[in-house]
Amino acid sequence: MAPSKLERFRDAHFPPEDGENFRQSPERSVPSRGTEPARAAKPRREGRRGVLARAYFGLKLIAALAPLAFLLLSAVAECGPRSSSLLPGVLQASACARRDLTRHVWSIESTLKTVADRLR
Repeated sequence: MAPSKLERFRDAHFPPEDGENFRQSPERSVPSRGTEPARAAKPRREGRRGVLARAYFGLKLIAALAPLAFLLLSAVAECGPRSSSLLPGVLQASACARRDLTRHVWSIESTLKTVADRLR
């Protein structure tokens, strides 16, 4: 059976893809093995980065990890007037705020019970 007009156009204008292992034979309806196209050897890409790319990556890493480090340090920092003088004031203030917030969260159930009892 002769190939149709569409099949002739496809064969003329579009080369076979790399993943295509077989093509329909124009004479038979049974697939026949096509020739494997010669693949060009691609040069291996080096993983080296420039100085600006390394600096940009470091800046992104610092920007991502700085808030996490701040939260972890404020969780273990001491709160009060006798706290370590090595820590910045912002870190000490956030540790005090965290302690106060935790205290209020743990006592909110008893506070709400007291308010409900007074409303009755």
